[in-house]
Formats: sequence, structure tokens, C-alpha cells
Amino acid sequence: MEKGSYILTVKLSDKLWRKIQINKTATLDDLHEIILESYDFEDEHLYAFFMDNKAWSRGESYYSPYYDQGPSANNVRLCDLYLSVNRNFLYLYDFGDDWRFYITVFKELTEETEKPKIIDSKGKAPTQYYRS
Repeated sequence: MEKGSYILTVKLSDKLWRKIQINKTATLDDLHEIILESYDFEDEHLYAFFMDNKAWSRGESYYSPYYDQGPSANNVRLCDLYLSVNRNFLYLYDFGDDWRFYITVFKELTEETEKPKIIDSKGKAPTQYYRS
């Protein structure tokens, strides 16, 4: 089993980002959950990860377990994705509002974390829903 953790930078823009530490054995679904937590978003929508950093590409992609297209993000561990420092990929949340979070592998660590955690941030989280 792969030991250690990643520090990932999760950006909405250059002035709005979060750094997250997560174990290499965590799933993409675990990453989805900590990203939403870091931005104070409710977990109410479908999502996908696009490993080539291009939304809706036909390349390597993983989807919400509740979406009828696969493979499912809850079956893929980060350590199975051959991530390395400076690797970029896209997390798209809410297929209607199209929130695009750009993820970069910032660092690999030998130590693990008890659970995924937010270790740094910049900018105030946007409002998930705009109500008039």
C-alpha cells in the first residue's frame, strides 16, 4: 500500500485557492469532499475529475458515484493516478453551474495525515448559490 500524502493546490483563480493535504490512498471521492468543505459548498450536485485538465474531454476522467457514466471516483485512489509534483487536473462540480477547480500537485510527503485537511488558503470562498 502506498504510504504518504500529497499537498494539492485547488484554485478557482490566482487570488482564490486552498492547499489541502490528503493521503495517497484516499479516493477521488474523498478529495471531492474536502474540496467542497474547503470552499464551504454544500454537497448536492454531480461532479467529475478530468485528468488532462480539460472539461468534458474524452481522456482519463472519473465521475460522481451517482452519475450514470463511469468510472466512478469512489473506486479510484490518488496513488493509482501516478500523480507527481506540478501535475495539473480539473475538478468540475455542479454540471449546471459549472464550478471549475484547477488542481496542481504542489508537494509529495512521506508522512500521512489522520484525515484530509486544509493547510492554507487565500481569498474568501464565493457564494455557492446566487439568490436574487
